[in-house]
Amino acid sequence: MSKFIQNLNDYIEHYNIKNSFIVKLTGIEKNKFSRLLNGKQDIQYEDMEKIANSLGKEISYFMQENLMLTQPQYEESTSIAFYMGAVDEAKKELANQIFDFLEHIDAVLGIQKKIDQDALEVLDYEF
Repeated sequence: MSKFIQNLNDYIEHYNIKNSFIVKLTGIEKNKFSRLLNGKQDIQYEDMEKIANSLGKEISYFMQENLMLTQPQYEESTSIAFYMGAVDEAKKELANQIFDFLEHIDAVLGIQKKIDQDALEVLDYEF
């Protein structure tokens, strides 16, 4: 098994990353990815590049002799549910757009609930 695969397996285990997450980002077939991780299939440079990029790393990171894995440094006020690789401006913008979208949905649902309540109150009167 190559050093890249050994370190990748350690990295995935340490950060509790789901294989399906990497498969989705890289476009590598699920069965092929499993064979790569188990050392049953040799990994090609193109796959190394896809996998490393999906995790926000360079290929050389996974080729180190002694991979140093530390706990991720998160700020208290900005906890996240999973690790997406290195944060860049595009990811920040996407996250902001998602939060805006969710706020709009919440506002619309709140208005709908208010309309439904008002409609029930009007129906309480007999005509």
